[in-house]
Amino acid sequence: MTDKSSYPVETDGKDGSLQPSESGDMAFLDHLEELRWRILRSLIAILLGAIVCFALSDGVMKLLIKPYEEAVLSLENQRSPGVVSAIQSLVSGWLGMPQEEQSTAADVSEIPPARRLQALRPMTYFFINLQIAFMSGFVLALPYMLLQIWQFVAPGLLRTEKRLALPILSLSVLCFAIGALIAYLLVLPMGLRFFLALEPPDMTSQWSADEYISFVLRLIFGFGIVFEMPVMALFLSKVGVLTAETMRRIRRYAIVIIFILAAIITPPDPVSQLMMALPLLLLYELSIWICKVTARDRKTAKSDLEKRDP
Repeated sequence: MTDKSSYPVETDGKDGSLQPSESGDMAFLDHLEELRWRILRSLIAILLGAIVCFALSDGVMKLLIKPYEEAVLSLENQRSPGVVSAIQSLVSGWLGMPQEEQSTAADVSEIPPARRLQALRPMTYFFINLQIAFMSGFVLALPYMLLQIWQFVAPGLLRTEKRLALPILSLSVLCFAIGALIAYLLVLPMGLRFFLALEPPDMTSQWSADEYISFVLRLIFGFGIVFEMPVMALFLSKVGVLTAETMRRIRRYAIVIIFILAAIITPPDPVSQLMMALPLLLLYELSIWICKVTARDRKTAKSDLEKRDP
């Protein structure tokens, strides 16, 4: 890997960014100028994505509220079960297992008024739409933002390392999508049932709509980000920065950091924390394996090169 601070550039590119030149080195201020343009383009992409997603924010809001409505109806039809029964019923539904018979009373098909999300301020739904628009715009602009990051670091990489562009960008988007789907389809329904089942029989909670949407977006976004760990491990191991031995040596500290991170991102309940910590632990072990395989491939490639050019 070469030093990025020494690659030649030209400061008057047509697109406003710094371009490689045949003479001269990139100074520190030139690095900052290049970084400024990359960040500015990324922010513009997020803004354009937010403008597009603002028109679709109502549909996205209904999609985010759907897990809450399903959790409420499920608990209402189970006649306010305990936490264990609520989660057991959810898991049984996922696995297609038969569930216990409920009472003969008619099932609830609509959310009771006392259970509906509440708007406590005049501009609540406007700010919710803005929040959804910007978060959705960020997701929409994610591939372009990753491309900008790659274009910033690529001039400091070797030719063989630059070939990682398409795999790294594709895997980054894929891993973010997998993490977001796990949060939405698995962690969120279980966490909601845990919270709602804790409610005493003589009390009814009324959740704020903006706090709920913020919680859901934070959970989905957090899972998407942490699922980038294998991609980062792949890239860092390919450029020789990270090794499997290093990750094994700091494993005990990484476990503590993982549980702290899970406690920060997820709701303050053990179920959601474990459902985030366990995939993170598996991703960490997967990252160690990726570093090991990458190091072996690099060693094999180096050996073949030495045989061809003694």
